[in-house]
Amino acid sequence: MVRQDRARRTRERILDAAALELAANGYARTTMQDVAGRIGMTKGALYGHFASKEVLAQALTEHAQAAIDELCADRAGAARPMEALAGFTSALGRCLHEDVRVRAVFRLQLDDREAAPAPRGRLLGQLVEHLLGLLGRARQQGLISVEHDPEDVAQLLLAVAFTVHYGPFPRSGHDSARWTAFAWGLVAGALAPEGRGTTE
Repeated sequence: MVRQDRARRTRERILDAAALELAANGYARTTMQDVAGRIGMTKGALYGHFASKEVLAQALTEHAQAAIDELCADRAGAARPMEALAGFTSALGRCLHEDVRVRAVFRLQLDDREAAPAPRGRLLGQLVEHLLGLLGRARQQGLISVEHDPEDVAQLLLAVAFTVHYGPFPRSGHDSARWTAFAWGLVAGALAPEGRGTTE
């Protein structure tokens, strides 16, 4: 049991180290030696836990997929799509800010030049589809002006979420969570049909 716990802790340290390297340098420029060196491990010991860089990246992708699946669970349901959009945007920003493993996988999927093992854009596509579903419900309920293209709005909301992990915003006086709420308020106000407020 002690040995299994130690092996599990080592595996988690390796995954965090790999995520930091991949998020910073991309797939092609990250080596197993880089990952091992970050946590003071020999490359041979690292290979005892993960057979290749591709296996490491796949383990990170599985972690990111589980995190995105959880985020896309429609907590608000069809009845309150604007609340769900606000919550989803905030939760995604927080996830990217706090979870380097998720950040690393998006780095792999966003970079055209990388030969990453996961299909490019799969998780991004899942996020867009989830947002489009919520935006479609909001339009049906008259909460979003029909003049706005849902695809464009989905991309805008992802842009809001993806900026959060770059840290605090001292010029605005907002931390990342407050900035996300502030940005969502501006977006929601712009989306509302003329003469209608942003609340449901």
